[in-house]
Amino acid sequence: MKMSLDDVAREAGVSRATVSRVVNGSPSVDAKTVAAVRQTMDRMGYVRPAVRPGPRPRISHPSQLRVGAIALVIIGGSRNLMQEPTMALVIDRIQVACRKRQVNLILEQMDSPDQVPHCVQNRQVDGALIMVSGRPDYLRACIHKVAGLVPVVHFFAPGHPVSGVDHVSVNDVAIGSLAFHTLKDAGCKSFVVMSNQESFLEALLVRGRAFLDRVAVEGLAGTAYIMAAGNTDIGRFWPMPLTVIDKPEALVERLRVQATAGPVGLFVTLETQVRPIHQALERHGLISSGAVRMIVAGSTPFYVEDLSPAPQLISLEFGEIINIAVERLIHRAVSLPAGVLTFLIPPKLVIPV
Repeated sequence: MKMSLDDVAREAGVSRATVSRVVNGSPSVDAKTVAAVRQTMDRMGYVRPAVRPGPRPRISHPSQLRVGAIALVIIGGSRNLMQEPTMALVIDRIQVACRKRQVNLILEQMDSPDQVPHCVQNRQVDGALIMVSGRPDYLRACIHKVAGLVPVVHFFAPGHPVSGVDHVSVNDVAIGSLAFHTLKDAGCKSFVVMSNQESFLEALLVRGRAFLDRVAVEGLAGTAYIMAAGNTDIGRFWPMPLTVIDKPEALVERLRVQATAGPVGLFVTLETQVRPIHQALERHGLISSGAVRMIVAGSTPFYVEDLSPAPQLISLEFGEIINIAVERLIHRAVSLPAGVLTFLIPPKLVIPV
């Protein structure tokens, strides 16, 4: 039997709007109500629709595609990228999105502008999703080369997109802002951002700087701790005060001292870093005691599952980004719109279980 939000709302004794907010992960609903609504949904067997209610851009049916296939082209070295749990999750969700639209997916790699994938070169796909691994010098040339042959959507790209190409990504400024306001509302008196210099430099920098900018605007104390190796001059990127550390344990003594003046809000800019940081702090009871309150940016359960107490998680909304990227690519392949669009998807808080 098909079930609606109205049915759940009636059974739970709340409004339809409240159920909608719970389904969409809104932080505006109190935890007790969220738990009650979720229990009701579980009891009734409610399953969230694959496409959320509400207006969407009208696109042509995928059956009007010439070939019925799209390529996921990874520019840069993909060997290490493919071994990451996050990448496995991303590819799985892209495959799910394509299956729902009856579109075939072809995985390809591009190492230079002269190595255009065969399926793109011979127009055996209707378009290409572009994803980047690392910071290749030839990035712009590769994207322009592919975009000159088939419709293209560039996604998960921090910073400024390539001119003339559709772009879908998480809003990294909004992640930093959401992290700060969540920790401030939790009663934190000072604030720390923990980042990593070596990977995803631009996205982590934008998130961390947005966090510290809001700390400064409020006139509060904020510090950046950067995990870095080698002789990288990170002072060019981060405001002072700045501390470079080589292992998570180096945080413990510093945060214990800070916490004497009140709870410290710790924002970890990427989930891959969170487990060793959490374990180092919790060996001294800094998280369970409330001395340090941690919030983490990421969407891959692998990195945060089984951590206790569970850290607050900011979802990067991978599913939403991928759905919009695939829809936009199909729309571009079918309708050939002249305009170029950038979609920045807002993050959402995930309530710890």
